Amino acid sequence: MSGKHVVDPAYRAAMTGGLGTAMTTALASAGADIISIELPNDSGSENTKKVVEECGRKYTRYECDISNRQQIRETYRQMWSDGIVADIVLNCAGVQRRAAAVDFTDEDIDAVIDINLKATLVSCQEFAKKLIADKRPGKVINISSIIAYIGGKNITPYAGSKGGVMQVTKAMSNEWAEHGIQCNCIHPGYFKTAMTEQYSTDPKYADFNNYIMSRVPAKKWGLPVDLSGPIVFLASSASDYITGASIVVDGGFMGM
Repeated sequence: MSGKHVVDPAYRAAMTGGLGTAMTTALASAGADIISIELPNDSGSENTKKVVEECGRKYTRYECDISNRQQIRETYRQMWSDGIVADIVLNCAGVQRRAAAVDFTDEDIDAVIDINLKATLVSCQEFAKKLIADKRPGKVINISSIIAYIGGKNITPYAGSKGGVMQVTKAMSNEWAEHGIQCNCIHPGYFKTAMTEQYSTDPKYADFNNYIMSRVPAKKWGLPVDLSGPIVFLASSASDYITGASIVVDGGFMGM
C-alpha cells in the first residue's frame, strides 16, 4: 500500500481516540498518506496528525461540516484543485442519538441521517466521480455497524442510517466494479472506546454489559485496534476481487 493516499472523512467529535483514529493509524502504518476531512477546530486533529506522522506518513487536513452535503462537495473540489490524488476513501463519520422510536425529534433524525448516511453517500460520489474521470482504480470503504443487521433498541434513526450505508455500498459496487473501484463495508460490533467505556465499567450499566458478554463468544468488548486487519485488507490489492461485501467484526456476536 506504500504511497497510497487515503481520504478520511471523520466526525471526530464522536470518533477521537476511537475507531476512526485506529483505522487511520493502521492505514498509515501500512504506508498510506492521510487526507483528513474534519470539523473546524477539531480537538482530536493534532493527536491524529501526530500518530500518522510517527508512522512516517504525511497528514493533510481539510475542514468541513460533514453534515452539510454542499460543503462536502466543495471540499472535494478544493482537494482536486490542490492536486490531491486519492486512491482510497474511508467513510467513518458517525453519530448516535437515543430515544424511544416515537420520541425522536426531527432535529435528532436529521442529525443522524445527515452525518451517518448522506455524508457517506456524497463522499463516495465525489471520490468515485474523480477516479472514473481519470480512469484510475480505487477503494471505497464504508463503516456501518452490526445494528444494520439486528436493529437494536431506542436507536431507530441510527439503525436506519447504518442499514442504508450497507445498501448504498452494495449498490455502488454494482456500478463501479467495471471501473476498477471496489466498494466494501465493515460492520463493527460492540467496541470499547472513550464513548462506550462507561457501559463496560460503570455498575449502573451492569445489565447491559452482562447482555453483551452473554452474546459475545469471545467474552470481551472489541478494541479499536481489532479493526486494523480488516481495514488494511480492504484498502490493499489483496481485496481486488472483493466488492459489495460486508465484513462483520464483532467477536462472534452475530453468531449467537
